Amino acid sequence: MKVFTLKSEFDLPLTCLFQWHLRNGAFERLNPPWHPLYIIFKNGSIDNEGIVIVKMPIIKNLGFKWKINHKDYIQNKSFKDVQVKGIFSYWEHQHIFSTSSLNSLSSSSDGINKSTLEDNIKYSLPFGPIGNILSPIVDNNLSSMFKYRHRITKIDNNAHLKFKNQNINSILISGSSGFIGSSLIPFLSTGGYNITRLLRNKLNLNYDIAKRIYLNKDGYIDNSIIDYNNKNNSSNTISDSIDTNNNFDAIINLNGESIFGLWTKNKKQKIFSSRVKFTQSLCKDLAKMNKPPKVLISASAIGIYGNDHYRTFDDIDENNRNKNNKDFLSDLCSQWEEATDIAKSAGIRVINLRTGIVLGASGGLVNLLRNINKFQINIKMESDTWLSWIALDDLLRLILFCICNNNMRGPVNAVSPNYVKLDDFEKTLAKIWNTKINFKFPKKIVQKILGEMSKYTIFADNKVTPRKLILNNFDFIFEDLESALRHTLGKLNNLQVQ
Repeated sequence: MKVFTLKSEFDLPLTCLFQWHLRNGAFERLNPPWHPLYIIFKNGSIDNEGIVIVKMPIIKNLGFKWKINHKDYIQNKSFKDVQVKGIFSYWEHQHIFSTSSLNSLSSSSDGINKSTLEDNIKYSLPFGPIGNILSPIVDNNLSSMFKYRHRITKIDNNAHLKFKNQNINSILISGSSGFIGSSLIPFLSTGGYNITRLLRNKLNLNYDIAKRIYLNKDGYIDNSIIDYNNKNNSSNTISDSIDTNNNFDAIINLNGESIFGLWTKNKKQKIFSSRVKFTQSLCKDLAKMNKPPKVLISASAIGIYGNDHYRTFDDIDENNRNKNNKDFLSDLCSQWEEATDIAKSAGIRVINLRTGIVLGASGGLVNLLRNINKFQINIKMESDTWLSWIALDDLLRLILFCICNNNMRGPVNAVSPNYVKLDDFEKTLAKIWNTKINFKFPKKIVQKILGEMSKYTIFADNKVTPRKLILNNFDFIFEDLESALRHTLGKLNNLQVQ
């Protein structure tokens, strides 16, 4: 029997730390993005000996199923996850919660807000002594995974304590199945918010942590569709429609066809319609509501600034950007933001979130490069362009900050304060992965293969700063590129976060 233990202290009251782990979405938030697990069935919950079946994918939809039974629940103290069926001969994971020993040593009122979490795992591998050969690999993976889990627990709980607005509870999210949305839903759900997905296509899921409503083929709310697929989410009340009497405190619009791929005429039309036309339709619906939402966060992109190697762009001085720039992406973003004017006229506070390259191992550029790196190959683009980026977990915090802070409105640059050269980004990844082979791709060849898209995505060239966020005292957890990448790739040994 092997034992793995990790214990950390949190600047949180014990009850807050414990309750966060009980909420829908905690499992998804604690999932390591470089090796994710997916809940495919859930019956019951942690506090009533519930059963969970998760899938561990190996190649696409192929993988192992793991059946877990929640046991020995003691409120504000502990619970266990015990394997019923899976890849281990034995697996028992005990979550132990306690008040910090520093509480008794502290004379300040802050002392009572410290607590500890200890993850204690006992496991046995199959095949006896032969299986034990793999124990060091398992221990190393557990170390990376649980350091990540403890960092996420700190980051998320601190964000929810820090960014609050008592008038915001119910949130509707479009584009919730994408790279950002699929992380945003559990992040907000574990903060205690009531989340509803706005969907165009029915999800083939037997478990979901959010309610669902659907659009019909013409892009309008379909009142005829009742979604019964959320039956395993015991906290969910099925909702089949939204009308003028529905109340959502906040709307987050992330809807949009992926911009990656060859920009054919048809592809460009899909990119345009899924953003501009959808946002126009959504804002018209919001403006008609008897009680419009208090805030709308609508996605945009730093592509609005166009490519400019020498100028630095911020979100305070709109005169600094070239509004006559007519390249496809810049023009698209301009019209995308203009589509929210309908909501602004209805008195809704609108934030146009100009997002840079989002760094997370679960999707986007990092996930693409991570899959290539499985062959120990580091792709190196020969380009002198600037890269404005943001860590996914900072983006989630930033969205919550904008929802809760009434001073935030208009364009907001969702980027780290520290833009980098593309060459430095590639070198940082090679350092983290310790890759053996560097494969150089000349810029002209890449542009010839990928066409117009590459100029405004892979080789986008702009220096963008988050001036509005800085002026409003938003604190970035991951300002440094290397720490952001190490965090999401499971290569960061440090448990400390700001």
